[in-house]
Amino acid sequence: MPRDNYPATVNEVLDPNAKFKPAALRAVRAFARSHPWTGTVDERKEKFRKLNHDLAAAYGIPEPELVFDHLDGSHSGDSSYSPAPYRITLRGRLSVVTMLHEWGHARRMGERGACRWSINLFRRCFPRQYAKLEHVGHMLVRRGQNGGRAYLAGQYTGDPETRQ
Repeated sequence: MPRDNYPATVNEVLDPNAKFKPAALRAVRAFARSHPWTGTVDERKEKFRKLNHDLAAAYGIPEPELVFDHLDGSHSGDSSYSPAPYRITLRGRLSVVTMLHEWGHARRMGERGACRWSINLFRRCFPRQYAKLEHVGHMLVRRGQNGGRAYLAGQYTGDPETRQ
C-alpha cells in the first residue's frame, strides 16, 4: 500500500462519531479489561490472540494468522499485514494501536482507513491510555518516546527491507 496514503497527522482521522460494529466494540472492550499491558510476554500474546479471534468473529471473516516476531521491547513500527498469506506480524513491541492498525488492513483498508479505524477505536475503548499519548505525524506514541524510530508521514519510501 503506498506510503502517501497515510494521513499527515492524527487529527486528520479523529472522528468522535466514528461507528464500529457492536461486536467489535465488545471484543476490544473485553481486550481492554484483560489489561493487555500486564502479565508475562506469553500471557500478553495470549490476550492478543484472543482479540484476533474475537475481531474475526465480530466481522465474520477468517482469522488472520498472528505472528510475533522479535519482541525486543523496542518499537512496533516494523509490524505488518500481508494479504497473502493473510498474516499480521507484530514486531518489536506488543502495541494495541499497532494490532488494531494491522487489523484495519486485514479488513481491506488502506493506510488512511486503517489509521482512522484503529486510532478512533483505541480512543473509544482505551480513553485513559489515549490521553497519555502524543500525536507524532500519523501515529500515537508514548510521551517522550518520539525520538526513536517513529516513521513520520513522508519518511518512508516503501522499501520493506530497509523501512526507508
